[in-house]
Amino acid sequence: MDLWSIRIIVKDKFKELFSEYFENFDGYMSSSLFQDNDLNYKYDIDKSYNLSTNKLGEFHLNKYWILEIILNIKPDKKFIKTKLNFLAKQFKLNKFYDYNEKNNDKEFLNKIYISKIINKDWLKENRSSFPSINIDNFYIYGSHIKKESSENKIPIKIDASFAFGTGSHETTRSCLNSLTYLSKIYNPKSVLDYGCGTGILGIASKKIFKNNKITFVDIDINALKLTKQNLRLNNIICREILLSKSNTMKNFNKKKYYDLIFANILFGPLTSLAPRLKFISKPNSFIVLSGLLSNQITNIVNRYKMFGFKLKKKIIINGWGTVIMRRQF
Repeated sequence: MDLWSIRIIVKDKFKELFSEYFENFDGYMSSSLFQDNDLNYKYDIDKSYNLSTNKLGEFHLNKYWILEIILNIKPDKKFIKTKLNFLAKQFKLNKFYDYNEKNNDKEFLNKIYISKIINKDWLKENRSSFPSINIDNFYIYGSHIKKESSENKIPIKIDASFAFGTGSHETTRSCLNSLTYLSKIYNPKSVLDYGCGTGILGIASKKIFKNNKITFVDIDINALKLTKQNLRLNNIICREILLSKSNTMKNFNKKKYYDLIFANILFGPLTSLAPRLKFISKPNSFIVLSGLLSNQITNIVNRYKMFGFKLKKKIIINGWGTVIMRRQF
C-alpha cells in the first residue's frame, strides 16, 4: 500500500484545529506534530512569550510546529489547497501555496509539501534509531541490539515505542540518577512507578532492590501493555500492573504503603498529586518527582513542603529538573 505525506507549518494555537480538520479527508490515517527549533528561531520568537500549558498538558516555547498528515491515497493538490485556504480564511490566516522546489523556494511558511512515502519497515526503523545508553550503572538497550554490555553494568532491555521512557530524555535520565543515589542510602520494600510509560523506572528499581515489590500505574492502557512486554524482556514477574482512571483508584491507593514513589509526569498533575502521595507514602519514605522544567522546581518543592516533604536533592539536566524529597511526618 502506498502512503502519502502532507506537511504544513502551523502556529501553536492552531495546531489542534488543523490536525482535526484533516481527519475527515479521504484516505486519512494519522497526524503528527514535530518541533523544529531552527524554524522557531528563524521566524522571530518573541522572547516574552510566556511558558504555558495547553489542554494536552504540554509545556513549551514553540510558536510553530510541523504538522504531517499521512494518507493511504494520493492527495489531489488542488483539492488540498482549496480546503486549507477555506479554513485559513475562516481564521483570517494567510493563504497556503504549493511548495515549488524547482524555483528554489526558501520561504517555508504557508507552503504545502506533498510527497510519497518510501516503503519501509517503520518499526525496525524506529528501533534502530534507539541506540544503547549508559546511565550510571545501567546499560539500556533495545531488543534490536543483540549484544549486552560487556562492562559490569545492570542491563535493562527497553524497546522504543509510543510510550515515554527509554532513557534518552533528560527526565528519565535524572530519575535513574536519583535511583542510583538512593540505592546507596536506602532499601525500599515497596516501590510505585506512577505514570510508568515503558516501565523503565520500576524495572530499574527491581534490578537494584531485588526483593522489593513494584507497582506500575498508568492512565494509558497501551503504556501498560508495553510495560508488561518490557517486564518479560527483562525476566521480571509482576502482578501489580494497574490501569488508573484517577489518582484515587483503590487498587494502588493504599495508606502509608510505599517506601519509594517515582512520578515522572508533568508540573500540573504533580501539583494536584501532592495530597495523594502523602496519603500513600510511609513516614520517612522518598518520592522522586520529574517532568519539570528547571523554573518549576521551586513551586513544586514549596507545594510538597505543605504536605510534609523535605527536599533532599535536585538534579537539573539541560533545563529539565528532578527532585528527591523525603516525607517528614
